[in-house]
Amino acid sequence: MKKSFKKSIAVLLAVLMVVCAFPLTAFAAEKPNVNLQFGVLSVSKTDKRTYSTNRGASNNASTISGLMSAKLDYNKSAGTITDSADSYTYAVGDYFTATVLLENVSQLAATQVAINYSSNIVPAGICNGEKDLYGAGDEVGTVSDKFKAGEPILAQSGDAIYNTTSTVEEFSYIDMTTKTIYASFAVQDRSDYVSTASTSIGANTFSNTAVIATFAFKITAEGPISFSLANTTDVDEAYYLGTLENGGNVSEYITYAPTENAGSTGLNFMGGNEYVATTKYTVTFKNTDGSVISSAEYDEGAAVTVPELPATTKDDTNHYTYSWDVEPSLTAVANATYQVVKTGAAHTWGEGVVTKEPTATEEGEKTFTCTFDGCGATKTEAIPATGETHTHTWGAWVYNGDSSYTSSSNYKNGTQTRTCTGCGETETIEAPNTALLRRRGNNITLESSIVLATYVTTSIIDYYDEAYVVYERNGKQFVADLDKSKTYTAGSTVYYQFDYPGITPQALGDVITSTVYGVKDGVLYWGTSYDYSITSYVTKQLNTSQNAKFKTLLVDLMYYGASCQIHANYKTDEMLTDILTEEQKALHSSYEQSLTNIRNLSYDTSGCTNRLVKFGTSVRLSNSVDIACALQLTNVTVDDIKIVAQVGSRTIEYTKANDPDNFEYLNGYWYFYCDAVYANQMSLPVYITAYRGDEKISYTLLYSIESYAATYTKGGTMQAVLRDMIYYGKAAEAYGNS
Repeated sequence: MKKSFKKSIAVLLAVLMVVCAFPLTAFAAEKPNVNLQFGVLSVSKTDKRTYSTNRGASNNASTISGLMSAKLDYNKSAGTITDSADSYTYAVGDYFTATVLLENVSQLAATQVAINYSSNIVPAGICNGEKDLYGAGDEVGTVSDKFKAGEPILAQSGDAIYNTTSTVEEFSYIDMTTKTIYASFAVQDRSDYVSTASTSIGANTFSNTAVIATFAFKITAEGPISFSLANTTDVDEAYYLGTLENGGNVSEYITYAPTENAGSTGLNFMGGNEYVATTKYTVTFKNTDGSVISSAEYDEGAAVTVPELPATTKDDTNHYTYSWDVEPSLTAVANATYQVVKTGAAHTWGEGVVTKEPTATEEGEKTFTCTFDGCGATKTEAIPATGETHTHTWGAWVYNGDSSYTSSSNYKNGTQTRTCTGCGETETIEAPNTALLRRRGNNITLESSIVLATYVTTSIIDYYDEAYVVYERNGKQFVADLDKSKTYTAGSTVYYQFDYPGITPQALGDVITSTVYGVKDGVLYWGTSYDYSITSYVTKQLNTSQNAKFKTLLVDLMYYGASCQIHANYKTDEMLTDILTEEQKALHSSYEQSLTNIRNLSYDTSGCTNRLVKFGTSVRLSNSVDIACALQLTNVTVDDIKIVAQVGSRTIEYTKANDPDNFEYLNGYWYFYCDAVYANQMSLPVYITAYRGDEKISYTLLYSIESYAATYTKGGTMQAVLRDMIYYGKAAEAYGNS
């Protein structure tokens, strides 16, 4: 049955008044003190949850005392329990014991002590046939009678008391409501007493010490572990029996309580026997004038309490900040003194706010605030009276870039501001059409190169005198000017198309930022910037399109780009094929390629009586797949010639003057690059002829992109690029013919 502490005391006092007559003898050199010793629940210490019920003495075989092994180190300042044998600091989930000792006594008739424990530990119980330990509140198994929080501890610690005839009455228990452990006992026989002669318990030897009771705990939360004697003068809280000469009156007990309680014997609680001796350091903090803010002694390694520095102060001209002359160490590592240092700096005045408008006859006022963090000092300056009416001289309108667009029904135009050059007054009005000056859609085209097309509503663009789109990728900009011949119609809405060309296959995943700009009456306006990538387009189309050939084209494009990534060593940590699902990857072309070489340097010799140009053949892989022709020139320069390429139904003329990017001088030769082959035309014959004016001065070359792939035998990463390029071209051809 659970007993309250008062009920236990009532029984104890009744016993004392009848039978207890043996005095306690204190040593002159040291007064008796209450102490705690901490122990593990396992001799081996390999498992912190195991325990031993055998103390190694026949009359104490059932005691769970935690004294079989060497004591644990307890640091009162830090609130930590450490096993120095294996350098282990106890943490949440671990178990330990706390044994109440009364030291510096030789004989003892009765004692009682109440000790509060911190809220991050709970009593631990023995459950399931004494095979497991559990913290109070775990609610598993059945708690054994040997230990149950809130009940008297009979077998657990009663025979920790060494008495001559085993007549000790044990009343120790735990009150979990107040988080208090009560260690109490009294002998029952006048002929009996507790002997505190030297005795060994496991790894520990006690001399002139009474082992009162042992309690088991479980650590349940972070934070310091602490114990404190109940702070009261009530003898029910802490005493040991001194004499019974006056019938066992309470007033004759020798009591222990805090020293500030008048009339009590000074208490030496946890007197140092269990305390780990550490090096002590004094840490002092001083003000700017040298006065001491705080000074304290700390154990080595203990956390140092650093005082708050003064807040920023100020006067009319300066603000002052405060710092330590040396950055304080947050742990005690040496004796140290730190002093506050005051540093002044001139105020940093902001632009100022007009707090009183001037009139023609009265001055106004402008208030300035120091912008330094935490200062807040202010000053005021007069604004001269305006005098005669001022005629403003307005500067140009400047767009503020503050339009917003959420949806087609929720948007707001930005504003534009102009400033009077005479007085600085400003005027702000709406900037029309700026909210809708934005991209309305994207698309891609797979012609000779991969092109990102951006669509903007024509009615918005036509409002401006000039319009263009700025694209940015990898820190480089490209400006796409307005070409009103390029339009796109969806329903009843017409859009202008702006193109960002030249996206290399390996760069299909790069983010491309597009911003639409417009100029009206000399003022530059711009809309919201949008990020896009070819992979964004591919992902959306693969998830929405029902056209199997189109989806194969997009998947093969990603594999072609991935091969180019590897060949060019370009962002290989973000492979283009990573955007594909396993189901989408299964659409990738994998048939065995059978390639045809149609290369013929003299396909058509007719009409050429003066052969001044001869062609070599190769392929250049850049933002487009180009046929590269080395030019062997005789009695003619590259500036004199015109090259005509026929691809399907299209005939394209090139000259160095009109198409400088298609001609390049390299390693002693001029090269011509034919960039007219679309993605679906890699197997299509291409006819290339050189002219001087209307005079045919070369044989007609017959070639194709597939011809180059068919004759390439060097292997390596380029072989994979050509393989996936042909898969991509064939897929484009199949989709185009569907």
